[in-house]
Amino acid sequence: MITLKADFNHRDAQGRLRLEDLRMHATTPFAEIAAKHAQVTFVDGEDLVRGELIHDPALGWTGKVDWATQDVWEAYPIPVSVT
Repeated sequence: MITLKADFNHRDAQGRLRLEDLRMHATTPFAEIAAKHAQVTFVDGEDLVRGELIHDPALGWTGKVDWATQDVWEAYPIPVSVT
């Protein structure tokens, strides 16, 4: 499974996540990830959505996502503070 951080508010007119122009992805190997042809889970805070990497000639790497799969990350066990 591949996960990529994204900003769900940073989208193009088609609803794809714009990734390549985000500073946090300056060193992300998009071509190598895309070559794996694996489903990608895009994460924004606790929110996640599934999709795939697509290279757009004008915008660079984008995330073509299925917004119907948007969900909230839950992890167990729930962290507890130890004093």
